[in-house]
Amino acid sequence: MAWDQTSVLTEWVLPAAICAPVTWVCLVWRFREDGRLLGTVRSAASAVAVVLWTAAMAALASGLLLPHASSVPPAAVGVVAGLGLVPKRKLEQSGEHPLMAIVTLGDSLLLNSLAMRLQTDRAEWSYRMAGGFQDCWDLDTFADRVRQHLLSRVDAPGRTGRSRTHLRKEIVERHRDVRTAAQKWITVETRIEKACQQQGRERTREELRQARRAFGEAEQYCAYLLDLAHAHGKRSDDRRIRDLRNRPGNASADGAPAG
Repeated sequence: MAWDQTSVLTEWVLPAAICAPVTWVCLVWRFREDGRLLGTVRSAASAVAVVLWTAAMAALASGLLLPHASSVPPAAVGVVAGLGLVPKRKLEQSGEHPLMAIVTLGDSLLLNSLAMRLQTDRAEWSYRMAGGFQDCWDLDTFADRVRQHLLSRVDAPGRTGRSRTHLRKEIVERHRDVRTAAQKWITVETRIEKACQQQGRERTREELRQARRAFGEAEQYCAYLLDLAHAHGKRSDDRRIRDLRNRPGNASADGAPAG
């Protein structure tokens, strides 16, 4: 009985126990710029499902297949199964061992589901932060604050000079799109308001549609800018973004007038 217990621990439990943390590290690396694995309950559940599935497959492979391949250490199965989640370049006939195909069976479906969940979470967060403004004056001010917040965090430790330059350029370009869309709304709004005052009438349905469309474009570009805050920031940065959003007045993040 003691031998059987030792065998179970060595051939089944040990590979799973080793595989789980390796899988988690690989997931963090794989989705490091795609979203937050623990950002919502649903994304966390999807990530845990990948870890449990991969660990279970490692245990299954070790317990059922390794008795026929005794030269392979059980612990190695756990490590290899976890590392199987690291993105690889597509190669011709890489000669992958059939064991890996069995261990990683189902991972592709779970990883695809996790990727879609992370994208959905990020989009929902970005649009939630960009929505609810009364006009584009406030939205433009908020976008300016977000731009300064993101630029102040470009020089993060571990980020290469090339990636810093690329990120800084992307922040500036996305903010410029918000500013252009906001200015378009201001132009449309001013033209409509002036026509209504001169003619002493209410806005027509077409004028309402034009104003709403221009405002919607500004919200969309603002959400696109916020997408960078979610992708390159931490959960702790969410409170900072909310503070910038709720800050009264038209001053930018450093106290200077927005513009």
